Amino acid sequence: MVAEWWNGVELWVSGLAFPLQFALVMVLLGPFCVVVAWAIDRAVDHASTWFGPAPGDEEPIGTEHAEDADGERSADLVDSASR
Repeated sequence: MVAEWWNGVELWVSGLAFPLQFALVMVLLGPFCVVVAWAIDRAVDHASTWFGPAPGDEEPIGTEHAEDADGERSADLVDSASR
């Protein structure tokens, strides 16, 4: 049943003009691929901090501790540039 439906969708898309096929792919697959890439990035980031050699050294991106460290790092850069 699903295979028959999918075959119908494929036939419909292949019957469209190329610009319409391109627009359809960009509208549907573009956001889907961005969401999948974001999810993979977050999963790998958390896994690398969990399974890394020193779990306490690096927090996942976007956590409170990482944001504090970024603020301290930028202050250090400003101090070193003003010397």
